[in-house]
Amino acid sequence: MTDADVVIVGGGFTGMCAARALADGRRKIVVLEALNGPAQSFRGELMHPLGVDALARLGLLEPLQRDGGIPVDGFAVALGGTMTPIPLPYGEIAGSRGHGLVMSHPAMVNTLRREVAGNRGVELRMGARVSELIREGGAVQGVRMVGGDEVRAPLTIVSDGRHSKLRDGVGAAEETRLLSFTAAFLTEAVPLPREGYGHVFLGAWGPILAYAVKGGRVRLCIDLPVEIGKKHEAVLEFIRTECMPNVPEPLRSAIGRAIVEAPPELCATHAITTRRCTSPGVALVGDSGGCAHPLTAGGMTIALNDISTLAEELDRTGTVASALERYQDRRYGFVRAREIVVDVLYDLFRRDDEGAKTLRQGLLRYWNSGPRARSASMSLLSGRESRISAFVAEYLAVVSASARGALEVATAKQQRGARRAAASHLAVTSFDQLTRTAKLVYLDLRRRPTLRAGLFTSPRPRPAASAAGA
Repeated sequence: MTDADVVIVGGGFTGMCAARALADGRRKIVVLEALNGPAQSFRGELMHPLGVDALARLGLLEPLQRDGGIPVDGFAVALGGTMTPIPLPYGEIAGSRGHGLVMSHPAMVNTLRREVAGNRGVELRMGARVSELIREGGAVQGVRMVGGDEVRAPLTIVSDGRHSKLRDGVGAAEETRLLSFTAAFLTEAVPLPREGYGHVFLGAWGPILAYAVKGGRVRLCIDLPVEIGKKHEAVLEFIRTECMPNVPEPLRSAIGRAIVEAPPELCATHAITTRRCTSPGVALVGDSGGCAHPLTAGGMTIALNDISTLAEELDRTGTVASALERYQDRRYGFVRAREIVVDVLYDLFRRDDEGAKTLRQGLLRYWNSGPRARSASMSLLSGRESRISAFVAEYLAVVSASARGALEVATAKQQRGARRAAASHLAVTSFDQLTRTAKLVYLDLRRRPTLRAGLFTSPRPRPAASAAGA
């Protein structure tokens, strides 16, 4: 048996960043990683500026940049393969450092393990499989590993990913939805429409994400229907017929060559919602506490926000019990907005009804209206803004832009009843989406009235991270 101050289950991106945030030279921290090396399956590679700021505060940004991390300046969105993408730059967000980060996930984890495992008080154990939480006296007192060895600590942090095997032991009931499959693969180095930007191409069954990695190769993440499954030929045919026409050249041809040379990696995409992430002595962080569709690349940024929040509360309160209570409220105040924004956007990009088509056009119209609109949207997408009230205000602004555009088109066509039909379709779709949002917020507030502040007021700003080395 080993005694520690903190035991962390999972030695990937989230677990190693958590160890770094808590390593003060006094705490004894044991990190348990089930694998003997980095997971080779596809994981998140894109990070928003808010996450980059957190890495800088932890002293981890420069090592990641040295080992291949490259900046990303924002996102560019296009409807179809012929439209010039609309840029959504991070630089238009007030207070933002202006860029995010892109890096191969295995390379990222290797760097973090090298940098953090050498910190005073941190012990990383590879190949250490945890079987269960140890619960005594109404609180979690550590973990038991396969084979019976135990690590006991007053605080256990669970960071074992979206399919956490320990989530049930925390008492965190979950709602899991299988949304789609993602086909992930790399193409040869080809130019994208806007250099330095991640790209989202719409028009296929689901969104297509494309961004350059070190060396200029392009990472593709293509959303596939669940019905396609993992049948190789069916996947390739779907990409050729449904997806490639909606991306521009030369990327289109590069995709065709890439899927012939090597089969895409297929990953199930889930939305996992929890309403509890702590229990006496234990906290869920990162994807183990829930996750959304990776459309907005928020996973690692959320994980770093979880870690920063928990570390702040432990330093402020001095007791594990009160820190966990405050962490839970602050976490959901931040996370719920991300989940709602992703859910609404993904639904909007996927739906094929007339109201959704009108809203998609209205969203592009809104972003083209000026930097204020783009900045407000990117603040929500990147995590800089986390109030539900801000999301509702932006959604209504998009509805207004959609209505103006639809009425202008209907008037130009001079078709009898076209204006009324356009307004009706738009009203039905927007009402449906806002009703879903209201239900989710209501359920949270009913379970935890203290969450109100996190959902409707601005979070306390963290100290600005130095942009050195950025």
